[in-house]
Amino acid sequence: MTTLTSSATFTIGAGAVVIESAPLTILPAIGAATGRGRLIHPTLGTLDYPNAPDEWVNIDGDLIVAPVWASTKTLQGSANALWQGNVRDVTVSECWIQELNIPIAFLRQLLAFFQNPPDPDAGTPVQWWPNYTSPLGFQVAMTGVKVAGDSGADGIVLDALANRSGWVDGKLTNTMQILGRV
Repeated sequence: MTTLTSSATFTIGAGAVVIESAPLTILPAIGAATGRGRLIHPTLGTLDYPNAPDEWVNIDGDLIVAPVWASTKTLQGSANALWQGNVRDVTVSECWIQELNIPIAFLRQLLAFFQNPPDPDAGTPVQWWPNYTSPLGFQVAMTGVKVAGDSGADGIVLDALANRSGWVDGKLTNTMQILGRV
């Protein structure tokens, strides 16, 4: 983290000296995509993606954090407030859309990560490294894994083709809630 310092003195009447400071975060420039993605579970180990997702939501170089808007009715109209959002408000997802591009072994490992969340009291959440679009890493809670087949049913839809061919036949979506930065 870089620290920038600036100072100036100017006279305002006979007032006392006041020192103001504000934190300023400078993020690195968005780097070229160099990886396929990775999840690190504190007890199950590392899961490297076989290929990068075809789509991703709420991340591009860094998290896309929406601002928070609030409005309330008052006697004379309304009072509005708009402030910067928080990374803990962000839900991200990754989608592999092309059929037969995800090995069934990868899906089973992803499901193991999803079905075995780390103990929150241990303080070691799953780490997510979306190095296909960002050099940054994040702490996440895996909130959903979905494989949609032709039936349109929710959940994990597999068929005989997946068992015979060893490849997932349908759109795979992994959804995660951001808990913080690594």
